[in-house]
Amino acid sequence: MENFVKEAFPIMVAGNIVIHLAGLAGLLDSVQWLLKPITVGWLGLPAAVGVTLIFGVLRKELTLILLASMLGTANFAQVLTPVQMFVFAFVVMIYVPCIATIGALVKEFGYRKAALMSIIEVGLAIALGGVILRVITVFNIL
Repeated sequence: MENFVKEAFPIMVAGNIVIHLAGLAGLLDSVQWLLKPITVGWLGLPAAVGVTLIFGVLRKELTLILLASMLGTANFAQVLTPVQMFVFAFVVMIYVPCIATIGALVKEFGYRKAALMSIIEVGLAIALGGVILRVITVFNIL
């Protein structure tokens, strides 16, 4: 518990501050636009999900709350199809757990290996998310 408070908690607080400041500065719209080819084009999700996926790394356990904030509703069935909900949940489940975990990886393996592991996990999650979308769509599973 002491290690969590000393190592993870400051990173989580800093992450929340970054999210808040990015919203105040209007940067979230720019992030959505930049990520649109991935979120909309490859993953078949609304553009707002891009911000959720990036900032969800800061606090993965609050990804759904951030998604509700970005979409303007907690009733996801109003704005997402069952396929989109599944793809979103799958991608979030596979990608980097949280910034605190990345911090632990840095401490254990160093910056380069931690960055490499994180990039591979995010890339794998996005790649598999797009594949899952296409498999579900082609075979009309959901």
